Amino acid sequence: MADTDWKRLQKLNGSDAIRRADPQFDSKDEVWFYSEDFELRVWSAGTLYKRDEQAVTFTAPVTARHVLYRGGWLLYVDVTVRGDKATVRRGTLNGHSHVALVDASGVEALLARYRSMGFRDGTPWNATSKKVLERQYRKEETKAWSMTVDGNHTIEERKEKAHASWEAAVAYAEKRVRAQEKAGFVQYNQELWPAKHPNPEPKPAKGAPKRPKPPKGTKFPKPKDAFEAVDIAVAMLKDLHERFPSGHFITELVDAKKDKKRIESAEEHVSFFVRHHKLRLGQWLKAKPLKPKKKESSWDYFLRVYGSATWILATNASEDLPGFYCGNVTGGGWSCLEISADVYDIGNLVDATGNDELEDLEPFHGGWDINRSFAFDNRASNAAGERAIVPFDENTSDMPKKTPVSRIQPFGLWMHQRVSQMTRIAERNLRDLM
Repeated sequence: MADTDWKRLQKLNGSDAIRRADPQFDSKDEVWFYSEDFELRVWSAGTLYKRDEQAVTFTAPVTARHVLYRGGWLLYVDVTVRGDKATVRRGTLNGHSHVALVDASGVEALLARYRSMGFRDGTPWNATSKKVLERQYRKEETKAWSMTVDGNHTIEERKEKAHASWEAAVAYAEKRVRAQEKAGFVQYNQELWPAKHPNPEPKPAKGAPKRPKPPKGTKFPKPKDAFEAVDIAVAMLKDLHERFPSGHFITELVDAKKDKKRIESAEEHVSFFVRHHKLRLGQWLKAKPLKPKKKESSWDYFLRVYGSATWILATNASEDLPGFYCGNVTGGGWSCLEISADVYDIGNLVDATGNDELEDLEPFHGGWDINRSFAFDNRASNAAGERAIVPFDENTSDMPKKTPVSRIQPFGLWMHQRVSQMTRIAERNLRDLM
């Protein structure tokens, strides 16, 4: 992967020092990057926007709001019109943001510009019918307040209140926001949450680029055996990777030199991610189904043919999926499927607990820090060399109950079943983000 051009970013920053962190957004004439002290700065259409305290604290009455999102990237542009001025907040949901003050007369052109870059219209209080926006405020660094509109309900500081309609809930929320701004509160963050109530589906603005049609799904045959189950599970992941080229990816299918944008669509810390998963990147680019060897288990077949499986999703694409950080580290990627022979060293747990029996567990799936991992139990295996699969957690101190040989599920069938379920859920999420 080509390294980030730090000299270019420093030039955009007026030659001032920058933080060597991957930009949140990077295109030909729009770059969101970090100053040396980790302040988000925006270079947009030839203009550099630095922190503007007047913009941060500008709290004239709100006359209109517009919010655009860039799908699974978790990026947003929040425009609040306040009379003849407007505050423009650009950033990452639940992350760094930058606020600028612009003339209200330029708002429509600004919105059109971001729509042309792939940002989609939400309402000021929800991104989709299933995702609602929490606006977070603070005063003097120690006092916090938040407001959410979810259907005909408002959630103020986690306290829910019902209203006659969604419009009535919005009116109440705006009234409370105005009162809090008068009291000295300023917005500093916003975050999306799953909706609990029916919300209006945001409509695209007139003239906005049309959303692409969802790609047609692919039908796969039922596997004849555990080996074919591995191949079909991999094919299902490949198919989803190719049909939805943003918001998620299979690490083993990306080329670090060519697919930086693809990685950015689901993982903010690109440089760290590439270093962390160096050995897994691109492993499937030339892989294809092979004939199983004599006495080879479906796990051994998977390792020989494919090596690993690391599915990374943007947070917005992972709803209803059992997610975790690969390697239990920020920047390792948010995943629901991480299969490899080296995800966890059981020796560390044996030493920590003093229980030598735990050596019979062989973790092969990530999520061991939050009870979303799996391991082989080497005490139970059948004639085909398939071993029992058991849930695994780093807090484990005792061995699980031994699985009867007759109830052992081959790894390939386990993988196929899990991938089948999760790709259906992920496809639904990814369609919503298009």
